[in-house]
Amino acid sequence: MSERSGKVLLGLVLLLIGGLVLLDQVGIDFGDLIGLLIPAIIMLYGARKIMGQSGSRFWGIVIFLFGFLMLIGKLHLLFHGLLAIGVIYLGYRLLRPGHVPKEAPPAWERQWAQKVLKEDTLDAWEREMTRRQP
Repeated sequence: MSERSGKVLLGLVLLLIGGLVLLDQVGIDFGDLIGLLIPAIIMLYGARKIMGQSGSRFWGIVIFLFGFLMLIGKLHLLFHGLLAIGVIYLGYRLLRPGHVPKEAPPAWERQWAQKVLKEDTLDAWEREMTRRQP
């Protein structure tokens, strides 16, 4: 977002807030209307993401659910649920055994690996052939 578009957005928000304050002073209350309008817009945006070809259906469902919970006044359930899931996950991570370092391989396995990895005649022949090439 450029600096100019940020200023335009801030200006529009300030105009909207100032207009609503003036209308409230006159006796026109838009609080209930805005309380329905904002969740409805969020739900429409989520529904558009769900039904549209672009965007993720998962995020559309999340946005729609957020707007719906906001509309019915139960948004705190979402945040409490996320907090509970986070606490459960943290407790699980604390109780889960940590990374146990591996023990060194036994001596017989190290000796076997040294024998297998030892240079054989084919390796010597390949090295000789690459040295002879001009």
